[in-house]
Amino acid sequence: MDMVGKRNDFLEKRQAIAAVGVNARKRIELLLDAGSFMEIGAFVKQRPTEFGAVEAAAEGVVTGWGTIDGAPVCVFSQDAEAMGGAVSEMHAKKINTLYEYALKTGVPVIGIFDSKGARIAEGVDALDGYAQIIASASAAASLVPQIAVVSGICGGAAAIVAECFDFVVAVKGGELFMTSPAVLGDKAFNATAEEAAACGNAAFCVENDAEAAGIVKALIGMLPANSAGDRNYAATSDDINRIVDINAMADGSARSILAQVADNGSYLEVSAAHAPEVTTAFARFDGEAIGVVGAEGAVSAAGLAKAAAFVSFCDTFGISILTIVNASGFEMSPCFERNGIAKAASLAAAYATADSAMITLITGKATGSAYVTLGARGLGCDMVFAWPQAEISAIAPKAAVDLLCLDEIKKAADPLAKRAELEADFADKASAPYEAAKRGYVDEIIDPAETRQAIVYALGLLSTKN
Repeated sequence: MDMVGKRNDFLEKRQAIAAVGVNARKRIELLLDAGSFMEIGAFVKQRPTEFGAVEAAAEGVVTGWGTIDGAPVCVFSQDAEAMGGAVSEMHAKKINTLYEYALKTGVPVIGIFDSKGARIAEGVDALDGYAQIIASASAAASLVPQIAVVSGICGGAAAIVAECFDFVVAVKGGELFMTSPAVLGDKAFNATAEEAAACGNAAFCVENDAEAAGIVKALIGMLPANSAGDRNYAATSDDINRIVDINAMADGSARSILAQVADNGSYLEVSAAHAPEVTTAFARFDGEAIGVVGAEGAVSAAGLAKAAAFVSFCDTFGISILTIVNASGFEMSPCFERNGIAKAASLAAAYATADSAMITLITGKATGSAYVTLGARGLGCDMVFAWPQAEISAIAPKAAVDLLCLDEIKKAADPLAKRAELEADFADKASAPYEAAKRGYVDEIIDPAETRQAIVYALGLLSTKN
């Protein structure tokens, strides 16, 4: 057969492959820049087993690379139209080959999950395929960002693979589980995208594949390509000296503050539905993409784990960290005593071992162990700012008075007035931010209206931190 004949034969084979897996390919098209996708492994096939060889177009997974807003990425998309997207030995090999390219070139990996499980006829070979994918994802964990999109069924070992990724985007209609809810028979549990987001197994819950692609693009736009790369910068039109609206930040929450102080008031929150007393988000300040951790009120064990994972991710990829503290302490419950102490230690260790530039802003309460674990100076935070109304103390004024002054209150002619007086005195002398500033635990007490300016200037100073 001459060159023309061979080419025509090739084109027919390629068209036959492209004619199936429409959803898998459409999801890639939604994600990547138009015309940028380069497919690899399209002609990979299963090796014959004792049950014979079964034809599955592209072995049930489309793999390749392309660009998102010009930034290169590696991507795989499982094809539920090909034997339910079942994972086989060669299906796994295609994904592992993609990881080899990603690690050689230092580009992020995006996986789109839609598979009914392992190829049963292959037995342990298929299970070993899952193990090899997990090994590849784990090897990449500290080198390149990984984003999983659960667009369909993602159960059993596949769920383990997805959870090895840095961020999981769950699409409504998809399912993420170890054991199917139908088998569990527990009406209190379901495997929906909403459930995954609420319990922390997914960072985002979206309506459809188009929204999932939008989230992935936003994340890629905020993250460095790899852990050895430069920080992520983008042009900004926002004034670094812009005075912000203090009334809009009156609650001292990270969300309201970011809406005022970040470039153009824009930020991307991660895991918003899980442990909402802790905010984790990406935002830009004078063009630099940074990670933000915020804590409000009483922090739960889940909130501590959420914050620790986010701080560790940011440090791994050299992303500067801003911590906004308005936390009265930790949740007081038997559940926290059973599960929270180790998580508090993990969060403190994440800060203490981080090499990224770290800034802490105390907007309200920073009491007891919450002060210690959330970016305290003693953990290695580079710069600490506080608002004038901040309260920084080992114990809340009310609790301190209960502990130290009950006899004095009982003897007073007006116990209620005496209590109020003592609490105010403790707050002024022991928990005012000026006391922490006197001892160097706070670098500067700032005007809330100048918060954006202070953060931008601090990030500029710390831009050369090694």
